[in-house]
Amino acid sequence: MNVDPVKEEKMDCVDLQTPMARKVRTSHRRDEYFMAQKVSSIETTHHEYDPYAILGLDAGADVAEVKKKYRDLSKKHHPDRGGDPIEFDKIAKAYQALTDDEARENWEKYGNPDGPTAKTFGIALPKWLVSKEYGLWVLAFYGLIFMIVLPVGVGFWWYNSIKYNHDKVLLDTTQLFFYFLHKTPKMEINRMLMVLTGALEVWKEHNKEIVERETDDFTLPTLMKHYPNLGENKKEKPLSFPYALKARILAYAYLGRHDLENDDLDVDQRYIISRVLRLVEEMISCTQQLTFYSQAKVPFETMKNVFKLMPMFTQALWPKYSPLLQLPHIGEQNLGFIKRNKVHTCAQLARLDDVKRRQVLNSLSDYQYRDVLVVLSSMPQLQIETSFEVLGEEDKHEVTAKCLVTLKVKLTRRSLLDKDNIPDDNRKDFDDNSDIEKISGDENEGDDKKEQEDKKPKRKAWEKQPKKAKGKEATLREVSVLSEPVLGQLR
Repeated sequence: MNVDPVKEEKMDCVDLQTPMARKVRTSHRRDEYFMAQKVSSIETTHHEYDPYAILGLDAGADVAEVKKKYRDLSKKHHPDRGGDPIEFDKIAKAYQALTDDEARENWEKYGNPDGPTAKTFGIALPKWLVSKEYGLWVLAFYGLIFMIVLPVGVGFWWYNSIKYNHDKVLLDTTQLFFYFLHKTPKMEINRMLMVLTGALEVWKEHNKEIVERETDDFTLPTLMKHYPNLGENKKEKPLSFPYALKARILAYAYLGRHDLENDDLDVDQRYIISRVLRLVEEMISCTQQLTFYSQAKVPFETMKNVFKLMPMFTQALWPKYSPLLQLPHIGEQNLGFIKRNKVHTCAQLARLDDVKRRQVLNSLSDYQYRDVLVVLSSMPQLQIETSFEVLGEEDKHEVTAKCLVTLKVKLTRRSLLDKDNIPDDNRKDFDDNSDIEKISGDENEGDDKKEQEDKKPKRKAWEKQPKKAKGKEATLREVSVLSEPVLGQLR
């Protein structure tokens, strides 16, 4: 359909004359007027200092014109002739800025003939905040904040913080550990678990995160039948309280790897286990303090059992169980065949070549077998090298009577499973777990025995034969620390 351009233009003009178009144009004009009025009403707070404008001269006027203009203005505005003192000060300051070299330099550099001035900053506050009408309410609000809310908040924080030590363990729990270590210095594993699960962190009166459920009265007695050594009949407080008994049952279930059929108990068990390692560290600290800083000595067996708690909860295994159970996909049904091949520890399994190791774990799929290799490669193997030297002597390795001997210990951490024993098709699944981390007591200790012997000063032909060492020369030994509890603790 063809439309005449002239008619189309007339139609547009008609459309612009409609009431809606007129209303839109009126609205735009009103907004433009309002914006222009706002801009014009803005107060200018900063004025650039211009001495030429103050004297009424053009910018760049010479000194002669400045002096002439200053004389004319002085006759008119000088206070002795009835002029305005403030206006005359402005004129004198502008004259100085244009004639004095120092004042002119300050004006050109800082915008002021007097030099740099201090800058002031302000903040915009609503008018009602500083008005007399609301002054009393504002004062009351400040008093409420600074005299009631702030002191109460600080007091509440202080009251809660003083209940914990620097390791974030309740001070009452620390006193509880000291009390039972004094009462029964010789502790077995079961006794330590009773004391550990009696920590006040798992009691609702001291920890608001603990949830006490009515269903515990029905679910916990069922679990108690599996653990005859809970000591629920003992009357020791607080070890006989319900919270301690519940924590003890959940800890036994965790170490025994028993599945909890109740979801609420599973949540409670996760909460307790997530905090038990911190409590174990606190118990270790208590035994060390009693041993080294008090007269009440803790027996060695007790300290040995305390250190067993850390790998127990890390591996979720009782000490009597096989350490192979900490490997993935290996259960009680696999242990019989593995032990018949004379493999009892993770270290023995890692020493096998890949063909023999695959035969021992033939009940696992290829994917499960790779998981076992990954875990073995993440386990540490420690090698200890020792050396000694006599400082200040020409022969550092000759020990004589009353000499000072320095013992150097070098720890080398390696992966339990060597990468060379991993087949090529499985190496891609491994990260750099086999990288060696060395911890040396002396940063400069790195020379081998041959280099040390080369550096020994040779005995001259006329010198006497040195006396034989009275002490026995220490030998360098490599000790592989592969015991499973230590591995669990290092992990």
